[in-house]
Amino acid sequence: MNMTIGLAEAKARLSEIVDRVQAGETIVIARNSEPVAELRPVRRPTVEETVAQIRAIGRRVAKRNARKAPWPARGRALRAVAHQGHKR
Repeated sequence: MNMTIGLAEAKARLSEIVDRVQAGETIVIARNSEPVAELRPVRRPTVEETVAQIRAIGRRVAKRNARKAPWPARGRALRAVAHQGHKR
């Protein structure tokens, strides 16, 4: 259930409002009868959503790294790799 409350009342009843939001309610705070803020419960991702996000990041990293040369470059000194493309 949504509830609209004035700013002064919200300041006076903040603990109660936070308890109601924690219980799942959404509360709109108004100033001069104009809504200015919305308090709602924090949405916590499920384990499945978190796993899906981690896998998506892994795919992006693998795709990005597929275009790069393998490291360390085989048979070349680190100094030579670091200065590759520099003029002597």
